[in-house]
Amino acid sequence: MPGSNYDRDLSVKEGFVLSKFLVKWEMILVYILILLNLVLLIFKPELFFQAGTIQTIINSGFDSSPLVLGMVFILLLGDIDVSVAAQIVLGGMVTGLMMNAGIPSIICVLAGILTCVLCGAFNGFCVAYFKMPAVITTISTSMLFRGIAEIVLGENSLKNFPAWYNKIGWYNIGGIIPLSMVLFLIMGAILIFVLHKSPFGRKVYIVGNNPTCATYSGISVFRVKMGCFMLMGFMAGIGSIFFIGRMGGGISSSMATGYEMTAIATAVLGGVSTSGGKGKMFGPMIATFIMSFLIFVLGLLGVDPNTKKIFIGIILILTILVSTVNKQMIKDIKLRLLYHNNKNIEAVNDRTAELVKKNKNEIKKLQKAGGKDAEIKKLQAEIEAAQKECKEKSAQFWADQQADEKKAKERFAK
Repeated sequence: MPGSNYDRDLSVKEGFVLSKFLVKWEMILVYILILLNLVLLIFKPELFFQAGTIQTIINSGFDSSPLVLGMVFILLLGDIDVSVAAQIVLGGMVTGLMMNAGIPSIICVLAGILTCVLCGAFNGFCVAYFKMPAVITTISTSMLFRGIAEIVLGENSLKNFPAWYNKIGWYNIGGIIPLSMVLFLIMGAILIFVLHKSPFGRKVYIVGNNPTCATYSGISVFRVKMGCFMLMGFMAGIGSIFFIGRMGGGISSSMATGYEMTAIATAVLGGVSTSGGKGKMFGPMIATFIMSFLIFVLGLLGVDPNTKKIFIGIILILTILVSTVNKQMIKDIKLRLLYHNNKNIEAVNDRTAELVKKNKNEIKKLQKAGGKDAEIKKLQAEIEAAQKECKEKSAQFWADQQADEKKAKERFAK
């Protein structure tokens, strides 16, 4: 009853903890971004302070940024889409052909975006309705979409696109702020709201964590997956505008190769789990800046394009490795290396660690409050006694284990 003694606030209230905030993955990405700027500052100081350098870095690396935002949703489902680069080409081709036919530019642009949305819908239908593996589906559709572009265009390229495409690719507002970055941040803010504040975003996380549970909870897994793949297609359509604008207003069937890997690597670097259900939009947005700076800095240091791909591949492997290392894995490694794979030794050490931690916290409180030395010494004595007992019991358990192993070897040797 309202106002009764049974009313309880069940919400979890956790205040801001600076130490935890500073070690969040998003903050680690900020540190990496700062480090890349320092590398550029140290090795190319004259270039770093040159007007327009930072704007050039951002503009040159943001052509794949819409793909990153869309890929977050796909990865959160536990799926993957490697057809997005081919969608860029196909959508750009439709826009360019319609522009050559003299159709109004706004209709041409919308038609190109709609083409990419339909490509995403086709991917989503195959994955969600026919239960086809996303990686196989999108590899196949990538060949299909790019194949269509190659048949239609051949060796030719399209160069008749709206003039504002180039502005999106290279224009700086007031000569300082890249337009591509502003648009990217606006799109990111909208998708942050969609993912973290809307019912659809919550459904994406639920489906990514456990689609069976989502189904029994009344969530339409089919609709959620279709929505995410169509959103990915829409972002690929926007990505075609960014890409063509950066390329100076032209596109051919062979362009944008490898952009899908860059988008996936950036999203994973941003902390999105490839197994689904884990990750936020903030990390991939920061990672987009990191990838842009990384590729530019590698180019300045004389690294050739193929070696750059090796760096991106290594980053992808390391970030996936980091995401798979969890507390249980660390605990298992600790059990094998420190406790000789003996659960009794582990239990004794864990209990001792808890007691030591508790007593040390009490000592700190007493010291701050000006507590009695006798109480502090008593707690310190308890810590020493617990550590001594832990050492003795661990040694005894280890000796028992060795004796049991020796007996087992002798028994099987007979």
